[in-house]
Amino acid sequence: MNKVSHENRPSPLLTPQFALLLCATAIFGLSFSTYFLLPKFLAVELAADAITIGGVGALSMLASVIAMPFIGVQVDRRGRKLFGFLGALVFAVSSAGFLWVDSVGPLLLICRILQGAAFTLYYVSLSTLATDITPSERLGQAIGLFGAVMISTNALGPALAEWGAAAYGWKAVFAGTVCAAAASAALTLMIREEPRVRDHKNATSMLQVLMRPGLQRILLVAAMAGWSMGAMYTFYQPWALSLGFEQVSSYLIAFALCAMLVRVGLGGLADRLGRLRVATVSLFFYIAAPFALIYLDMFGLFFAGALLGSAHGLFFPALNAVALDRTLESERGKGMAAYHGAFNIGFAAGSYLLGYVAMLTSYPTIFAISAATCFVAFIVLTTVPRNHR
Repeated sequence: MNKVSHENRPSPLLTPQFALLLCATAIFGLSFSTYFLLPKFLAVELAADAITIGGVGALSMLASVIAMPFIGVQVDRRGRKLFGFLGALVFAVSSAGFLWVDSVGPLLLICRILQGAAFTLYYVSLSTLATDITPSERLGQAIGLFGAVMISTNALGPALAEWGAAAYGWKAVFAGTVCAAAASAALTLMIREEPRVRDHKNATSMLQVLMRPGLQRILLVAAMAGWSMGAMYTFYQPWALSLGFEQVSSYLIAFALCAMLVRVGLGGLADRLGRLRVATVSLFFYIAAPFALIYLDMFGLFFAGALLGSAHGLFFPALNAVALDRTLESERGKGMAAYHGAFNIGFAAGSYLLGYVAMLTSYPTIFAISAATCFVAFIVLTTVPRNHR
């Protein structure tokens, strides 16, 4: 499956099975990305403060991080499709709980915990399955395209949610996420997963994967990028509302559009020029994204989101491919889980801890901290050696 053609041309990427996988991912992404607008729901409907908003945002990521090692091991051991189906199904059930959420209480917290674990189940399983059915010479492009499909829903999901909440109320929005997640579960079952020979006796552990040369620094960089992303994604909405903006989804729309265009148009750039090189250069431009939020009244939500989307669209899949380059093919589930786990740890920490900083100081302060974190991450990434395996 991972061979080039007899004419030495790259094998096709967009096969029927890969297209079906992308379709299932897109529908799941619509359900998942709707909850990027949750800070507005919490601020406007439940009168939550910055600490509460940050805590709720961190909770799903924390659940994702806790579930990540188990999921990575099981995805390698028992296959991808089953866990993807379970992830979509659990996300549908937990989203249904929001139909009864009317305060910041146990039900809200339980639903967010389940959603965090369910997203990890789905994303790790389907992204790993995407690499399984992709030619090795197109790995970076496949990861970028898979991510582009997911990110494209970051624009459509929040935009539909903001319009739907204004027209029909939040309960209708949450009901829509239940239907989308359930439909994704059904499509996931239709994906054909090739049988693989799994040597459980000699399988490597998650700890062994984490000890691969150079991987620790890559995961540290992923965590620092997640910290900055968590701050921007969680707190741009209350910051924009405090400045008088009424519609806040344009930031997510611009982010998604630019990230998608970059990944589709420049998806093969990391494979051609070097995955580590592209990740390093794009991370440098990542530094400007938090500054655009500091001067949001000058630049506007669309420009700030476009800046983040352009940088993240190149950086995230390139660094993901760098991480997978340091694992064996039989360890891709663990490698994918480790990479996304590190990013989510940073995202959760940034969402939660910087909420306290915002309450004590201001929102511009936490965006300045995010920019400084990106700069330090850039320095660390320049010290990562190239992988010659």
